[in-house]
Amino acid sequence: MEMKMFLPLLLLVCSVSTAEHLTKQQTCTQDIHAVLRKMSAWVAALKVEVQQLQRDNEGMFTELQSLRGAHAAELAAVKVKANMVGNQVEALKREREAKHLAFSASLLASGQGHTGPFNTHITLIFKHVVTNIGNAYNPNTGLFTAPVRGVYHFQFHIFGHGSKNPTSAVLLKNGEQIFTSWTSQPARSQTASNGVSLLLEIGDVVFMRMWANSRIYDNQSHHTTFSGHLLFTM
Repeated sequence: MEMKMFLPLLLLVCSVSTAEHLTKQQTCTQDIHAVLRKMSAWVAALKVEVQQLQRDNEGMFTELQSLRGAHAAELAAVKVKANMVGNQVEALKREREAKHLAFSASLLASGQGHTGPFNTHITLIFKHVVTNIGNAYNPNTGLFTAPVRGVYHFQFHIFGHGSKNPTSAVLLKNGEQIFTSWTSQPARSQTASNGVSLLLEIGDVVFMRMWANSRIYDNQSHHTTFSGHLLFTM
């Protein structure tokens, strides 16, 4: 700023001096050239300083971008770890809850009576639920659906009155016949039962089916039952 103000003053002084003392014109011209040289050097130094500031700014910008990238990568890694931990917690929670699985139900929700005979097989729906820990058994469909992979044990008991129609039922896994209970006599009461341990995958379905032309009885004493529970996970 001092350099910029000094040049006009010098020019003014030199102009006055020239008017009064023409002999000093050469001296003023030399002084002006000296000032111009100093200004050129000052401008050159200023350019160098500006260029250095630009380089510093570029370096700071590059470093900032690098820090942002590193921060983004670190944040992404933290999110991945958090998701993994969350999934592990959910898996442990499901496994802990799955270790408590058991149900028992009888055929009729209330009253008494025979089911069947029918001219086709039917799925038996055990509606009177006594225990359903884990809610793996559905009393609306009669289906037990495995929530975890493991070994499960099932038992079933059926009751009937003697007649020309047998008392029979079969346990199925995913529609495949596993174990059967069957009895037939012309008179008096009759019972049949069976049980099995099964390795089930998640989503496997176990249910009871009554054969065609069979007849099963139940009443408030709950003679006809279906039960199951998880032995251990695998």
